[in-house]
Amino acid sequence: MSTDFQTVVHSIGDLPPMPVVATKVLQLLQKPETNYVQLGQTISTDPAVSARLLKVANSAFFSLKRQVKTLDHAIAIVGERTLRSLVLAASLEGMKKSYGLLEKLLWEDSIGCALGCRILARRFKSADPEEAFLAGLFRHLGQIVMNYSDPESFHALMTSFYAGDGTFNAIEGRHFPYAHAVIGAAVLDKWNFSAELIQSTLHHEDVQLSTDADETLLRLVATVNLADQICARLGIGAREPNESVDVAQCPGALVLKLDQNQIDMALEEVEEVFATNRDSFFS
Repeated sequence: MSTDFQTVVHSIGDLPPMPVVATKVLQLLQKPETNYVQLGQTISTDPAVSARLLKVANSAFFSLKRQVKTLDHAIAIVGERTLRSLVLAASLEGMKKSYGLLEKLLWEDSIGCALGCRILARRFKSADPEEAFLAGLFRHLGQIVMNYSDPESFHALMTSFYAGDGTFNAIEGRHFPYAHAVIGAAVLDKWNFSAELIQSTLHHEDVQLSTDADETLLRLVATVNLADQICARLGIGAREPNESVDVAQCPGALVLKLDQNQIDMALEEVEEVFATNRDSFFS
C-alpha cells in the first residue's frame, strides 16, 4: 500500500506542501515540555492562522463569557488537542492558488464535515471527537489537491457533475488517473499522518475496511461516511441540498445501527451548529 501511495503522489505533480506552521505546531505538541507561550509564538508567525484561532475561540462553538484577546489565552481555552484540529483546519484553507466559488465550496465542505463528525462522535459515542473532526476535515483532501495541481481539469470535472453528466466518481475518472479518496490518502501518508486518518480518507465512501480492521477504526470511518451524507443532504459544501440522499441507509448509519429518529435529530443538530459557527471558520 505504501508503494502504491508513492506512485499516486508522484503522479500528482504539483503537490501542495504540508503547511509550515502546522508542521511546527504538531512537532511542539509531541514534546511534553512545550508550553502555551511557545505554541503562541509559533502560531503568531502566520497571521491568517492566528486570526482564525482567535475568531474560533471567541465563537459560539466554545460559549465563553469573556472575550479571548491573546493566542496564549486561546490555546489555554481550547486545549492542545482542539488546537491541533484548528491549526490544521486553518492551514488547510491556505491550500489554494485562487479563491472563487469552487474554492469556497471546497472549504465549506471540509469544515462542514469536520464539525458534523465531531457532533456525531459526541452524540453517538462513535469515535474520539477530535480525531473525528480531523477525519472529516481531510475526507475530501484529494479534491483540494486535484484543484491545486490541475485546476482546469478539476473545474471541468465539477462543471460536468453539476450539469448532471454522471456521478462524481464516474466523472473524476475521465479527468484524473486516481480517485480523490486515493489521492487524499496518499497525501496524508506522505505527510506522515496516522494510519487511522489515512484509512478514513481512503474509505469514507464505501466503509469497506480489511477484515482484520478493529472496531474503533470501523466506527470512525462510519462516522465520517455519515457526516458526509448529512452534508450532502443539507447542501453543505454544495450548490444546493440533495433531498434524494437517504441518510438512514448510508453505510455509516447502518454500521452504527442508527434509526430514522436518531438520523433526524443528527441532521437538525449539524444544520444548527454549522449555521451558528460557519462564519468563525471563514474569512
